[in-house]
Amino acid sequence: MAALYPYFLIVHLICAIIFLGFIFTDVVLFSAVRKKLGDEMADKMFGAISSRGIKIMPLCLLLLVITGGGMLSIYVNSSVGYFETSQQQFLMFKVLLALLIVAMVITSLSCKFLGKRNPIGKIIHPVALILGFGIVLCAKLAFYW
Repeated sequence: MAALYPYFLIVHLICAIIFLGFIFTDVVLFSAVRKKLGDEMADKMFGAISSRGIKIMPLCLLLLVITGGGMLSIYVNSSVGYFETSQQQFLMFKVLLALLIVAMVITSLSCKFLGKRNPIGKIIHPVALILGFGIVLCAKLAFYW
């Protein structure tokens, strides 16, 4: 697994930038567009962008989980432990935050495919943005704390 680590890291970082960038754009930038240009124009713009995002984001999230798990297995495993060091504790908290995002995405996609109303539709992007920043913070603190 150590030989694949650099490749996993590159794919992981690219996917994280795309994923958080998309969510940041929706939460921060489109709220400003909505205020300046109105709901109709903002909905059209977001509709055009999100039609592509719905195709890309699940794959991006899947790659984030796979590559993150691969990299995590070097630092957290049965031979080195799971919660023994502060690094492992930060990384496991990062996993918890990531699993919350995955659960929200699975819920949203399930509602979409089943044709049901999404109960977390209004809050998923702001919550995912906060959790995403928490994940980035945990990743940095794990290696520098």
